[in-house]
Amino acid sequence: MKFICGVFFILLSWSVLAQVDQPIPPQVKMITLEPGVELELLDWGGQGDPIMFLAGLGNSAHVYENFAHHFVANHRVYGLTRRGYGASSQPKYGYDIPTLALDIKRVMDHQQIERITLIGHSIAGDEMTAFATTFPDRVNRLVYLDAAYDRSDFVNLMRKAPYPPQAQPVMSAADSTSFLTVTAYLSNMFGMTYPEAEVLATRTFANDGRLKGSVTPDHIGVKIIMSLETPNYQAVKCPTLAIYAVFNHVYELFPNYEEFDQKNKQIAHHSMEVLKPYVLDQIQYFKDQMAGEQVVQFDGADHFIFLTHEREVVTELLEFLAKPQ
Repeated sequence: MKFICGVFFILLSWSVLAQVDQPIPPQVKMITLEPGVELELLDWGGQGDPIMFLAGLGNSAHVYENFAHHFVANHRVYGLTRRGYGASSQPKYGYDIPTLALDIKRVMDHQQIERITLIGHSIAGDEMTAFATTFPDRVNRLVYLDAAYDRSDFVNLMRKAPYPPQAQPVMSAADSTSFLTVTAYLSNMFGMTYPEAEVLATRTFANDGRLKGSVTPDHIGVKIIMSLETPNYQAVKCPTLAIYAVFNHVYELFPNYEEFDQKNKQIAHHSMEVLKPYVLDQIQYFKDQMAGEQVVQFDGADHFIFLTHEREVVTELLEFLAKPQ
């Protein structure tokens, strides 16, 4: 009977996905937290318990524009762009994890949201953990999208596993002609379809359409990285789902690996040797700290797992969100 119910749920999930194939443009709201600090909130509408998508470092909430619409049938769906990114303000302060977690609460207060489910990618996991441990009465569930990692030693990790320069090839004049060519460049670099809305939200373009640069200066990301601490998973008391991308081959870590010269290929293999055991150790650490919580691994997946494995991730999320709490 349990097997039959499981099969039925998967078929139902696929049916729901088929019915909401087309992305729904969100309503964009600017939420004033204090003088000089506004945060961009995307509102896809929907009915039911609220969920909020949080982006990884370097991204805005628009990175979810091809993904979030899958959940409007059963949830009120939001996306929040952290300070410093996209259309959100760039104050000189507030880029530590406690403040970023507080920003989430302040937006919830503004929208009169009592409790919420947070779904975060990458470094948003640190904000989510901090939020759940600081404001436990305001969170329903947490979903980590390749986000449940201890990044407190991130700088040293990157020194041990340097990024091959050719993994992010120099953008040519042709690549930077318009937001469409920039999107194509990023899609090739990441090995996936990069959302056009995210390109427009995080980059500036001249009147003739040519790329000018990034909305966010590099020092903002550095401030966030330097504030990272070991997450206190054991203090998280709400139901949790952690989805991990586990790469098994250098091609999965660097989609444009074939274009590398020999030196860059050697760097790529070295990085693979460092990062693969790091990922497996982090998964085991999370399991040990969060005994009984749900962990899902996708082999051969990319860090942007919700984009490269959209259908599978949506199915996992729908099942997790439907469980009684």
